[in-house]
Amino acid sequence: MEWVYLIFAAFYSAVIFYFFVGLFRTSPSGAGEFLTVSVLVPARNEAPNIGKCLQSLDKQTYHRDRFEVVVIDDQSSDSTAEVVQEFIRKKPNFKLLRHKPTLDQPTFKKQALKFALQQVKSDIVMTIDADTIAQPDWIMNMVAQYDERTGLLAGLVTFLPESEKRIFHKLQTLEFAGIVFCGVGSAANNRPIMCNGSNLSYRRKAFEEVGGYDGHLHLPSGDDDLLMQNIHSRTDWQVKYSLDPKTINYTTPVNSVSGFLNQRARWASKSIHYPSKWISAMLFSIYLFYLQTLFCLPAAVAGFVDIRFFLIGILLKMVPEFLIILKALKVLNRLDLLSYFLLGEVFQVPYILYAGLMGFLHKYSWKDRKRVIP
Repeated sequence: MEWVYLIFAAFYSAVIFYFFVGLFRTSPSGAGEFLTVSVLVPARNEAPNIGKCLQSLDKQTYHRDRFEVVVIDDQSSDSTAEVVQEFIRKKPNFKLLRHKPTLDQPTFKKQALKFALQQVKSDIVMTIDADTIAQPDWIMNMVAQYDERTGLLAGLVTFLPESEKRIFHKLQTLEFAGIVFCGVGSAANNRPIMCNGSNLSYRRKAFEEVGGYDGHLHLPSGDDDLLMQNIHSRTDWQVKYSLDPKTINYTTPVNSVSGFLNQRARWASKSIHYPSKWISAMLFSIYLFYLQTLFCLPAAVAGFVDIRFFLIGILLKMVPEFLIILKALKVLNRLDLLSYFLLGEVFQVPYILYAGLMGFLHKYSWKDRKRVIP
Protein backbone atom coordinates (compact mmCIF):
# COMPACT_ATOMS: atom_id res chain seq x y z
CA MET A 1 0.00 0.00 0.00
CA GLU A 2 2.79 2.43 0.88
CA TRP A 3 4.49 2.13 -2.50
CA VAL A 4 1.19 2.55 -4.36
CA TYR A 5 0.60 5.75 -2.44
CA LEU A 6 4.09 7.04 -3.27
CA ILE A 7 3.59 6.27 -6.96
CA PHE A 8 0.38 8.31 -7.02
CA ALA A 9 2.09 11.07 -5.01
CA ALA A 10 4.98 11.19 -7.47
CA PHE A 11 2.55 11.36 -10.38
CA TYR A 12 0.64 14.22 -8.75
CA SER A 13 3.86 16.07 -7.99
CA ALA A 14 5.00 15.72 -11.61
CA VAL A 15 1.67 17.05 -12.93
CA ILE A 16 1.69 20.14 -10.69
CA PHE A 17 5.36 20.79 -11.44
CA TYR A 18 4.52 20.50 -15.15
CA PHE A 19 1.94 23.26 -14.70
CA PHE A 20 4.49 25.34 -12.78
CA VAL A 21 7.06 25.10 -15.59
CA GLY A 22 4.41 26.29 -18.02
CA LEU A 23 4.05 29.55 -16.10
CA PHE A 24 7.45 30.60 -17.45
CA ARG A 25 6.42 29.94 -21.04
CA THR A 26 3.71 32.58 -21.19
CA SER A 27 4.61 35.65 -23.18
CA PRO A 28 2.36 38.46 -24.44
CA SER A 29 1.99 38.88 -28.17
CA GLY A 30 -0.47 40.43 -30.55
CA ALA A 31 -1.06 42.73 -33.46
CA GLY A 32 -2.83 45.36 -31.41
CA GLU A 33 -5.41 46.06 -34.10
CA PHE A 34 -8.75 47.55 -33.07
CA LEU A 35 -11.11 44.64 -33.52
CA THR A 36 -14.81 44.96 -32.82
CA VAL A 37 -15.84 43.52 -29.45
CA SER A 38 -19.08 42.33 -27.87
CA VAL A 39 -18.96 41.97 -24.08
CA LEU A 40 -21.62 39.52 -22.91
CA VAL A 41 -22.91 39.75 -19.32
CA PRO A 42 -25.29 36.90 -18.41
CA ALA A 43 -27.28 37.83 -15.32
CA ARG A 44 -29.84 36.02 -13.19
CA ASN A 45 -31.00 37.66 -9.95
CA GLU A 46 -27.96 39.95 -9.81
CA ALA A 47 -29.68 43.22 -8.87
CA PRO A 48 -27.32 43.91 -5.91
CA ASN A 49 -24.16 43.29 -7.95
CA ILE A 50 -24.65 44.18 -11.59
CA GLY A 51 -24.46 47.93 -11.10
CA LYS A 52 -20.75 47.80 -10.19
CA CYS A 53 -20.05 45.48 -13.11
CA LEU A 54 -21.73 47.84 -15.58
CA GLN A 55 -19.93 50.84 -14.11
CA SER A 56 -16.60 49.13 -14.68
CA LEU A 57 -17.56 48.37 -18.30
CA ASP A 58 -18.70 51.95 -18.85
CA LYS A 59 -15.21 53.14 -17.83
CA GLN A 60 -13.40 51.07 -20.47
CA THR A 61 -10.68 52.91 -22.37
CA TYR A 62 -11.32 50.99 -25.60
CA HIS A 63 -12.81 52.95 -28.49
CA ARG A 64 -16.54 53.44 -27.84
CA ASP A 65 -17.46 52.82 -31.45
CA ARG A 66 -15.58 49.48 -31.43
CA PHE A 67 -17.28 47.69 -28.53
CA GLU A 68 -20.74 46.98 -27.17
CA VAL A 69 -21.97 45.59 -23.86
CA VAL A 70 -24.84 43.12 -24.02
CA VAL A 71 -26.56 42.15 -20.77
CA ILE A 72 -28.68 38.99 -20.94
CA ASP A 73 -31.38 38.90 -18.27
CA ASP A 74 -31.72 35.16 -17.70
CA GLN A 75 -35.23 34.96 -16.24
CA SER A 76 -34.47 36.99 -13.13
CA SER A 77 -37.12 37.11 -10.42
CA ASP A 78 -35.66 40.23 -8.82
CA SER A 79 -35.10 43.75 -10.20
CA THR A 80 -32.05 42.90 -12.32
CA ALA A 81 -33.67 44.04 -15.56
CA GLU A 82 -34.86 47.31 -14.04
CA VAL A 83 -31.39 48.08 -12.66
CA VAL A 84 -29.86 47.43 -16.08
CA GLN A 85 -32.47 49.49 -17.94
CA GLU A 86 -31.89 52.46 -15.66
CA PHE A 87 -28.12 52.24 -16.08
CA ILE A 88 -27.99 51.87 -19.86
CA ARG A 89 -30.32 54.78 -20.54
CA LYS A 90 -28.58 57.15 -22.97
CA LYS A 91 -25.72 54.66 -23.45
CA PRO A 92 -25.98 53.58 -27.09
CA ASN A 93 -23.32 50.86 -26.86
CA PHE A 94 -25.13 49.10 -23.99
CA LYS A 95 -28.16 46.89 -24.55
CA LEU A 96 -30.39 44.53 -22.59
CA LEU A 97 -31.68 41.21 -23.92
CA ARG A 98 -34.28 39.07 -22.18
CA HIS A 99 -33.75 35.33 -22.38
CA LYS A 100 -37.03 33.42 -22.19
CA PRO A 101 -37.31 29.87 -20.80
CA THR A 102 -37.43 26.79 -22.99
CA LEU A 103 -39.94 24.06 -22.30
CA ASP A 104 -37.91 21.01 -23.27
CA GLN A 105 -34.95 21.42 -20.87
CA PRO A 106 -33.73 23.47 -17.92
CA THR A 107 -31.96 26.63 -19.03
CA PHE A 108 -28.49 27.39 -17.81
CA LYS A 109 -25.90 30.06 -18.49
CA LYS A 110 -24.90 28.66 -21.87
CA GLN A 111 -28.43 28.92 -23.26
CA ALA A 112 -28.45 32.60 -22.33
CA LEU A 113 -25.05 33.15 -23.95
CA LYS A 114 -26.11 31.26 -27.08
CA PHE A 115 -29.20 33.45 -27.31
CA ALA A 116 -27.03 36.57 -27.23
CA LEU A 117 -24.43 35.19 -29.63
CA GLN A 118 -27.12 34.79 -32.27
CA GLN A 119 -27.61 38.56 -32.19
CA VAL A 120 -24.07 39.96 -32.09
CA LYS A 121 -21.62 40.15 -35.00
CA SER A 122 -18.34 41.43 -33.52
CA ASP A 123 -14.89 39.99 -34.25
CA ILE A 124 -14.20 39.23 -30.59
CA VAL A 125 -16.61 38.00 -27.93
CA MET A 126 -15.73 38.68 -24.30
CA THR A 127 -17.63 37.36 -21.30
CA ILE A 128 -17.80 38.59 -17.72
CA ASP A 129 -20.09 37.58 -14.86
CA ALA A 130 -22.54 40.10 -13.45
CA ASP A 131 -20.86 39.99 -10.02
CA THR A 132 -17.41 40.73 -11.48
CA ILE A 133 -15.56 44.03 -11.95
CA ALA A 134 -13.24 44.76 -14.87
CA GLN A 135 -10.36 47.22 -14.81
CA PRO A 136 -10.53 50.22 -17.21
CA ASP A 137 -7.97 48.76 -19.67
CA TRP A 138 -9.47 45.26 -19.68
CA ILE A 139 -10.86 45.30 -23.21
CA MET A 140 -7.96 47.32 -24.63
CA ASN A 141 -5.24 45.08 -23.24
CA MET A 142 -7.02 41.80 -23.97
CA VAL A 143 -7.64 42.71 -27.61
CA ALA A 144 -4.05 43.93 -27.96
CA GLN A 145 -2.84 40.36 -27.35
CA TYR A 146 -4.71 38.91 -30.31
CA ASP A 147 -2.56 38.00 -33.26
CA GLU A 148 -3.77 36.26 -36.40
CA ARG A 149 -3.35 32.81 -34.83
CA THR A 150 -5.09 33.44 -31.50
CA GLY A 151 -8.56 31.94 -31.22
CA LEU A 152 -9.16 32.18 -27.47
CA LEU A 153 -7.56 34.33 -24.79
CA ALA A 154 -8.41 33.73 -21.14
CA GLY A 155 -7.78 36.22 -18.36
CA LEU A 156 -7.09 35.98 -14.64
CA VAL A 157 -9.83 36.19 -12.01
CA THR A 158 -9.33 36.79 -8.30
CA PHE A 159 -11.25 38.14 -5.32
CA LEU A 160 -11.35 41.74 -4.15
CA PRO A 161 -9.18 42.10 -1.02
CA GLU A 162 -11.82 44.29 0.63
CA SER A 163 -14.36 41.48 0.26
CA GLU A 164 -12.27 39.13 2.41
CA LYS A 165 -13.98 39.58 5.75
CA ARG A 166 -13.02 36.23 7.28
CA ILE A 167 -10.23 33.64 7.08
CA PHE A 168 -12.64 31.50 5.06
CA HIS A 169 -12.64 34.20 2.35
CA LYS A 170 -8.85 34.45 2.34
CA LEU A 171 -8.54 30.69 1.97
CA GLN A 172 -10.84 30.85 -1.06
CA THR A 173 -8.63 33.49 -2.67
CA LEU A 174 -5.56 31.35 -2.04
CA GLU A 175 -7.17 28.15 -3.31
CA PHE A 176 -8.66 29.84 -6.36
CA ALA A 177 -5.29 31.37 -7.26
CA GLY A 178 -3.81 27.88 -7.37
CA ILE A 179 -6.60 26.60 -9.61
CA VAL A 180 -6.35 29.54 -12.00
CA PHE A 181 -2.57 29.28 -12.36
CA CYS A 182 -2.70 25.54 -12.97
CA GLY A 183 -4.91 26.53 -15.89
CA VAL A 184 -2.38 29.12 -17.02
CA GLY A 185 0.45 26.59 -16.91
CA SER A 186 -1.48 23.92 -18.77
CA ALA A 187 -2.40 26.35 -21.56
CA ALA A 188 1.21 27.53 -21.88
CA ASN A 189 2.25 23.88 -22.26
CA ASN A 190 -0.23 23.55 -25.12
CA ARG A 191 -2.47 21.32 -22.99
CA PRO A 192 -5.25 23.73 -21.98
CA ILE A 193 -7.58 22.42 -19.31
CA MET A 194 -9.44 25.23 -17.60
CA CYS A 195 -10.39 28.89 -17.70
CA ASN A 196 -13.12 31.07 -16.20
CA GLY A 197 -16.10 32.66 -17.92
CA SER A 198 -15.70 35.71 -15.67
CA ASN A 199 -12.73 36.72 -17.82
CA LEU A 200 -12.81 35.08 -21.22
CA SER A 201 -12.50 36.18 -24.83
CA TYR A 202 -12.53 34.37 -28.16
CA ARG A 203 -12.85 35.00 -31.86
CA ARG A 204 -16.34 34.52 -33.21
CA LYS A 205 -14.79 32.52 -36.08
CA ALA A 206 -13.23 30.06 -33.62
CA PHE A 207 -16.49 29.72 -31.71
CA GLU A 208 -18.44 28.99 -34.87
CA GLU A 209 -15.78 26.61 -36.17
CA VAL A 210 -16.30 24.23 -33.22
CA GLY A 211 -20.09 24.52 -33.39
CA GLY A 212 -20.37 26.77 -30.36
CA TYR A 213 -21.73 24.91 -27.36
CA ASP A 214 -23.06 21.99 -29.39
CA GLY A 215 -22.61 18.71 -27.57
CA HIS A 216 -22.60 20.19 -24.08
CA LEU A 217 -25.38 22.77 -24.14
CA HIS A 218 -27.35 20.72 -21.60
CA LEU A 219 -24.60 21.04 -18.97
CA PRO A 220 -24.78 23.87 -16.40
CA SER A 221 -21.04 24.56 -16.77
CA GLY A 222 -18.60 24.43 -19.66
CA ASP A 223 -19.10 27.78 -21.37
CA ASP A 224 -15.43 28.24 -20.50
CA ASP A 225 -13.44 24.98 -20.03
CA LEU A 226 -15.23 22.87 -22.64
CA LEU A 227 -15.16 25.67 -25.19
CA MET A 228 -11.43 26.22 -24.60
CA GLN A 229 -10.63 22.53 -24.99
CA ASN A 230 -12.76 22.17 -28.11
CA ILE A 231 -11.13 25.14 -29.82
CA HIS A 232 -7.71 23.70 -28.97
CA SER A 233 -8.44 20.13 -30.09
CA ARG A 234 -10.69 20.71 -33.09
CA THR A 235 -9.16 23.78 -34.76
CA ASP A 236 -5.80 25.29 -35.64
CA TRP A 237 -6.44 28.34 -33.45
CA GLN A 238 -4.13 28.96 -30.51
CA VAL A 239 -5.35 29.17 -26.93
CA LYS A 240 -3.55 31.57 -24.60
CA TYR A 241 -3.73 33.27 -21.21
CA SER A 242 -3.17 36.92 -20.40
CA LEU A 243 -0.94 37.63 -17.39
CA ASP A 244 -1.17 41.39 -17.87
CA PRO A 245 -2.12 42.82 -14.43
CA LYS A 246 -4.46 45.29 -16.15
CA THR A 247 -6.58 42.42 -17.48
CA ILE A 248 -7.26 40.83 -14.07
CA ASN A 249 -10.96 40.79 -13.20
CA TYR A 250 -12.21 40.90 -9.61
CA THR A 251 -15.16 39.20 -7.96
CA THR A 252 -16.16 38.23 -4.41
CA PRO A 253 -15.80 34.95 -2.49
CA VAL A 254 -18.70 32.75 -1.44
CA ASN A 255 -19.94 33.52 2.07
CA SER A 256 -21.06 30.07 3.26
CA VAL A 257 -19.35 26.67 3.32
CA SER A 258 -22.43 25.07 1.73
CA GLY A 259 -22.41 27.65 -1.08
CA PHE A 260 -18.70 27.09 -1.64
CA LEU A 261 -19.10 23.30 -1.84
CA ASN A 262 -22.07 23.65 -4.19
CA GLN A 263 -20.06 25.94 -6.47
CA ARG A 264 -17.09 23.58 -6.54
CA ALA A 265 -19.34 20.57 -7.16
CA ARG A 266 -20.84 22.37 -10.15
CA TRP A 267 -17.36 23.13 -11.47
CA ALA A 268 -16.25 19.52 -10.95
CA SER A 269 -19.30 18.14 -12.76
CA LYS A 270 -18.08 19.22 -16.18
CA SER A 271 -14.75 17.39 -15.86
CA ILE A 272 -16.33 14.05 -16.79
CA HIS A 273 -17.37 15.62 -20.09
CA TYR A 274 -13.91 16.86 -21.09
CA PRO A 275 -13.16 15.73 -24.67
CA SER A 276 -9.58 14.68 -23.92
CA LYS A 277 -9.12 11.23 -22.42
CA TRP A 278 -5.72 12.14 -20.98
CA ILE A 279 -7.26 15.00 -18.99
CA SER A 280 -9.98 12.74 -17.61
CA ALA A 281 -7.41 10.07 -16.68
CA MET A 282 -5.18 12.66 -15.03
CA LEU A 283 -8.01 14.13 -12.95
CA PHE A 284 -9.19 10.67 -11.90
CA SER A 285 -5.65 9.76 -10.82
CA ILE A 286 -5.42 12.95 -8.79
CA TYR A 287 -8.74 12.14 -7.14
CA LEU A 288 -7.43 8.69 -6.20
CA PHE A 289 -4.29 10.27 -4.74
CA TYR A 290 -6.39 12.62 -2.60
CA LEU A 291 -8.53 9.68 -1.47
CA GLN A 292 -5.44 7.74 -0.45
CA THR A 293 -4.10 10.80 1.38
CA LEU A 294 -7.29 11.09 3.42
CA PHE A 295 -7.13 7.46 4.57
CA CYS A 296 -3.36 7.22 4.95
CA LEU A 297 -3.26 9.71 7.82
CA PRO A 298 -5.43 7.71 10.26
CA ALA A 299 -3.83 4.50 8.99
CA ALA A 300 -0.37 5.89 9.74
CA VAL A 301 -1.46 7.05 13.22
CA ALA A 302 -2.89 3.58 13.90
CA GLY A 303 0.35 1.97 12.74
CA PHE A 304 -1.03 0.26 9.65
CA VAL A 305 1.05 2.47 7.33
CA ASP A 306 4.64 3.57 7.78
CA ILE A 307 4.38 7.25 8.73
CA ARG A 308 7.51 8.01 6.69
CA PHE A 309 5.73 7.06 3.46
CA PHE A 310 2.84 9.35 4.35
CA LEU A 311 5.16 12.27 5.10
CA ILE A 312 7.05 11.78 1.83
CA GLY A 313 3.74 11.75 -0.05
CA ILE A 314 2.62 14.97 1.64
CA LEU A 315 5.96 16.58 0.81
CA LEU A 316 5.60 15.57 -2.85
CA LYS A 317 2.19 17.19 -2.82
CA MET A 318 3.02 20.43 -1.05
CA VAL A 319 6.30 21.48 -2.71
CA PRO A 320 5.01 21.96 -6.28
CA GLU A 321 1.74 23.39 -4.94
CA PHE A 322 3.72 25.98 -2.98
CA LEU A 323 5.67 26.93 -6.11
CA ILE A 324 2.43 27.43 -8.07
CA ILE A 325 0.86 29.47 -5.25
CA LEU A 326 3.97 31.61 -4.81
CA LYS A 327 4.06 32.48 -8.51
CA ALA A 328 0.32 33.16 -8.53
CA LEU A 329 0.39 35.47 -5.53
CA LYS A 330 3.30 37.43 -7.00
CA VAL A 331 1.36 38.08 -10.21
CA LEU A 332 -1.82 38.91 -8.28
CA ASN A 333 0.12 41.09 -5.83
CA ARG A 334 -1.26 39.08 -2.89
CA LEU A 335 1.82 37.70 -1.15
CA ASP A 336 0.10 38.55 2.14
CA LEU A 337 -1.93 35.34 1.69
CA LEU A 338 1.14 33.08 1.75
CA SER A 339 0.85 32.73 5.54
CA TYR A 340 -2.42 30.81 5.03
CA PHE A 341 -0.83 28.15 2.83
CA LEU A 342 -0.52 25.42 5.48
CA LEU A 343 -4.04 26.04 6.75
CA GLY A 344 -5.34 25.78 3.21
CA GLU A 345 -3.57 22.45 2.78
CA VAL A 346 -5.51 21.02 5.73
CA PHE A 347 -8.90 21.71 4.16
CA GLN A 348 -7.99 21.11 0.52
CA VAL A 349 -8.13 17.30 0.42
CA PRO A 350 -11.54 16.75 2.12
CA TYR A 351 -13.24 19.56 0.19
CA ILE A 352 -11.99 18.31 -3.19
CA LEU A 353 -13.07 14.76 -2.41
CA TYR A 354 -16.54 15.92 -1.40
CA ALA A 355 -17.00 18.37 -4.28
CA GLY A 356 -15.70 15.85 -6.80
CA LEU A 357 -18.15 13.19 -5.62
CA MET A 358 -21.11 15.59 -5.56
CA GLY A 359 -20.19 16.83 -9.02
CA PHE A 360 -20.02 13.29 -10.37
CA LEU A 361 -23.42 12.51 -8.82
CA HIS A 362 -24.85 15.84 -10.07
CA LYS A 363 -25.81 16.86 -6.54
CA TYR A 364 -25.71 20.63 -6.93
CA SER A 365 -27.81 23.57 -8.06
CA TRP A 366 -27.20 26.74 -10.05
CA LYS A 367 -29.21 29.90 -9.40
CA ASP A 368 -31.97 27.78 -7.80
CA ARG A 369 -31.98 25.42 -10.79
CA LYS A 370 -31.20 21.87 -9.84
CA ARG A 371 -29.36 19.70 -12.30
CA VAL A 372 -31.31 16.54 -13.01
CA ILE A 373 -29.97 13.63 -15.05
CA PRO A 374 -32.66 11.37 -16.55
